[in-house]
Amino acid sequence: MSKEGLVAKIWKGKEIKVNILFSMAGIAQHIWVENENGAILFDAGDGILRDIRSSNLKLEKLRSIFIIHGHFDHVGGLHSLLGFLRMIGRKEELSIFAPEGCTEAFYIVENFIECYPATIPFEITLKSIRSQKISKIAGINIEAFPVVHSGGIEGFGVLPEIPAMGYRISYKNEVIAIKGDTGFCPSLENLVKGVDLAIIEATYGCSEGVSEESLNKVHLSEDIAKEIGKLAKDFILVHKGRRNK
Repeated sequence: MSKEGLVAKIWKGKEIKVNILFSMAGIAQHIWVENENGAILFDAGDGILRDIRSSNLKLEKLRSIFIIHGHFDHVGGLHSLLGFLRMIGRKEELSIFAPEGCTEAFYIVENFIECYPATIPFEITLKSIRSQKISKIAGINIEAFPVVHSGGIEGFGVLPEIPAMGYRISYKNEVIAIKGDTGFCPSLENLVKGVDLAIIEATYGCSEGVSEESLNKVHLSEDIAKEIGKLAKDFILVHKGRRNK
């Protein structure tokens, strides 16, 4: 079964709950994953505070933030989220993970700390994440899978590849994959195969009319994304944007 859309999708497994707060290419993405021990936020795009509040999620459950890559639609709300946590007096440590070399995410966090060196009431731990590294947060294992992703700007074509990750999330007997933004690359099958839920980016409406370079380096099309989704028990298509059809 597939579920498609841009915003406000909730998936409930036996052990894990997933709330796709918002996901639209070139605008924003943020995905909230929680169990009984806490919550992990994947990406913090523009509007993250609005979407957390309107979804009645409890920020005190937030244990960590994982960034997929450094493009503005994935990190654009990070400074605002940290500012809000500072304002409400959060006490618990917050760990933030980003792919090694993800300069945008590291700059935002480091700049925030520099702006308020003596008045942040909680510790922020900033960590680089490498290929196949497994982190454990709130009892949840998060394994990083490197994916191929380049940006694209109108008039400039496909830009150089940037550090980007997909994540495989497991807790007890349940496994979820967040593919991240990527072209069609070899790591996708290993990331998605057999999981209970795959969250798959499908920016282009269909592959027809999209260059091979864009499909291999930038984003997937909906038809390709659906084929990848069949490797999982269930999948949701997200991050739709450039509708070429």
